[in-house]
Amino acid sequence: MPFTDLDKIFWSRAALGAVGGTLSELLTGCKVVVSGPRAGTCELGLTPDYQTGILIGLFIFLGSYYLVKLTIGKKFPKADQGKIYMTGLGSYALRYVFFWVFLYTLGITFLNL
Repeated sequence: MPFTDLDKIFWSRAALGAVGGTLSELLTGCKVVVSGPRAGTCELGLTPDYQTGILIGLFIFLGSYYLVKLTIGKKFPKADQGKIYMTGLGSYALRYVFFWVFLYTLGITFLNL
């Protein structure tokens, strides 16, 4: 069974969720101090910037929306334009959060050994 256009949109957004979550952690994360008086804070007095990570995820999703709308979206009738936005939204968000939290957790446990 071949992929339909909606399947392509879904799986590309699922992949982008993983990429976006990884990118957010790499750009906004910090090495956390686990023990001692500064436990729970970042090394060198840095502060993790979670707002930037959320904005990265939002911009990646909106970028995928406009890219799909300009390419594959031309095939959809006006009544189905909402499908372009909603297809893959849940998988994108869940993978984004999963990869961001997973890599943050790995950074706390493995980088502090």
